[in-house]
Amino acid sequence: MQGCIVVADDDPAVLRAVKKRLGMAQYTVAAAEDSGKALAMIQSRDPVAVILDVQMPGGGGLSLLSKLKADPKTRNLPVMMLTGERNAETVLKAMDAGADDYMVKPFLPDALMERVSRLVQKAGKAQPPATWEL
Repeated sequence: MQGCIVVADDDPAVLRAVKKRLGMAQYTVAAAEDSGKALAMIQSRDPVAVILDVQMPGGGGLSLLSKLKADPKTRNLPVMMLTGERNAETVLKAMDAGADDYMVKPFLPDALMERVSRLVQKAGKAQPPATWEL
């Protein structure tokens, strides 16, 4: 296994799709429907990365991102925003808050995997599966 990735999104279809694709790449996925559950999962596991939606119950992804980056225990945890929010102001807020990547839905599964792989490798927490060509 490649490690755990916490994915938080209030859309069950997105959670299923991301979980399936990450599972195919040998990641364990902890899925949450709101930011409160996501925070609990992050605190109880040692994830290699986090994927957050901007708009979801419990404070939203930007609020959770700010909490993660303010906490010395999670400040270096790679975070990708995966959201339907396309406006420049939201992208800038996310990047200013410490997001390592920002991807807009709908997304191509292969593009998601490429970006997750780079995010995790950059953080130095996992290696790509042996079957991936580099």
